[in-house]
Amino acid sequence: MDFWFQDKRRSMIDGMTTSSAPQGSPFSRTGEPGRKDDRAAPPSALGPPEPPAQRLGTGRLLTTLSALLLSVVSFAAAGIAVPDIGASLGATAAEQSLVVSVYALGFAVPMVLGGRLGDLYGRRRLFLLGMAGFTLFSLVATLAPSITVLIVARALTGISASAMVPQVLATITASTQGPERARAVALFGATAGGATAIGQVLGGVLLSVPLLGAPWRMIFAMSVLMGVIAFGAALRWLPDTSAPGHRSLDLIGTTLLGLALLALMIPISQGGALGWPVWCWALLGATPVLFAGFWRWQLRLHRSDRVPLVPPPLFRLSSYRVGLVMALMLQSAFGGFTFLYAISTQTGLGWSPMHAALVLLPFSLCFLTVSIWSGKLAPRFGFRRLLAIGGLTQAALLSITAVSAFLQGAALNSWTFATLLVGVGVGQALMFGPLVGAMIAEVPPASAGAASGVLQTTQQAAMGLGVAVAGGLLAAALAGSTAPTGQAYTNALAICMLVQVAFAVVFALCTLALPRR
Repeated sequence: MDFWFQDKRRSMIDGMTTSSAPQGSPFSRTGEPGRKDDRAAPPSALGPPEPPAQRLGTGRLLTTLSALLLSVVSFAAAGIAVPDIGASLGATAAEQSLVVSVYALGFAVPMVLGGRLGDLYGRRRLFLLGMAGFTLFSLVATLAPSITVLIVARALTGISASAMVPQVLATITASTQGPERARAVALFGATAGGATAIGQVLGGVLLSVPLLGAPWRMIFAMSVLMGVIAFGAALRWLPDTSAPGHRSLDLIGTTLLGLALLALMIPISQGGALGWPVWCWALLGATPVLFAGFWRWQLRLHRSDRVPLVPPPLFRLSSYRVGLVMALMLQSAFGGFTFLYAISTQTGLGWSPMHAALVLLPFSLCFLTVSIWSGKLAPRFGFRRLLAIGGLTQAALLSITAVSAFLQGAALNSWTFATLLVGVGVGQALMFGPLVGAMIAEVPPASAGAASGVLQTTQQAAMGLGVAVAGGLLAAALAGSTAPTGQAYTNALAICMLVQVAFAVVFALCTLALPRR
């Protein structure tokens, strides 16, 4: 509050000596959009927070989170169904891979644009449009007569998800404060992390119920049913928030960012399946150049009092800047683990999809429970402390789990592994939700959509990077073996977990760079 009063006094003085600022970025010393002298302002002086448009009760919060839940569950369940899709539609290995990767590309690449459009034209509107598209294209995927139709439908489903998902965190940021925000962010983290395991469990169950002629069609039929329910609930309960200001869209920045993300995501998602041809390496080499060009353009717009796609002052907030690095480590490690777990248990150990999914069930339940609990702990103990405890807890439990996998090898016991993963879930839960809370704590509501889009784009890209690295790790572990044994697969999984241990320790150390308040 002291910062607010100081800022108001400074605004009165500025108003007597300067003209009114043009509309633009929400990061300004006076709380008005577009002032470019915010470079001299500390994060706390970026303007008073906007009052919540409408309180998020339980019904509204669950409705808001439905977009995140549905998008992640659909992705995870589809990954389990890929072998059945290949057998049913006669798809090649590369085509099977595309069923998963085109969804991830469609989801990640336009994510920042989806967040910005929600800021400008209303988050409820973008949420409903995205949910309608997601449901419609899931129906097309359910009825797809060929692998080509299925791939196109999944790409369009991912694009629809990129319209609705950024509105989730943006709506939470704009509609909550204090303990209510801590609770909402905890549930956001629980949904984001737990939905992957939930999707795998549901996928294993639905693949055992071939009601539509082929088991994989039930996976996409589930998305249709969930989408219809979520759309109806959103019409009834979803609050409408937006960011008032200059209604302009940075088309050049959107194009540059889209090209940069495509140059990064296409090789990551397809390089392993294609044997890493030269063009994949060329795209990866072009990625930093495109990102640099995008950032120079954002700075140019900001300095000329125009509206960039991503407000540069967002990255002057240490909580957000450091949080993105932490999110990159967390998501890449988690993506690599889930990929290697599915391959190692089903291909290496011969477990059924249902068996592999049920072993993850205690982890999922523990993650959800502790994530919700962390929302009550955050206001009392602070984000920094919870994040440090989570990182160190996960490092300790993952070390034990990795040693157990090395020692048991092909005889890996399901009960032992599931029990150890419960402890891992505790650490993971104390990392996911509190990290999001720490990142958005200083973000002005007017930039909530852009902040959400950047965060979730980072998470999706990190997941893809983790899968790519894990795939290379598995290939190295199996190299030279004509008939790989279960021991080789579990060794690769154990090495992946040890890499996670290192990331978890660095994650805990990064909390020292977060603001204390």
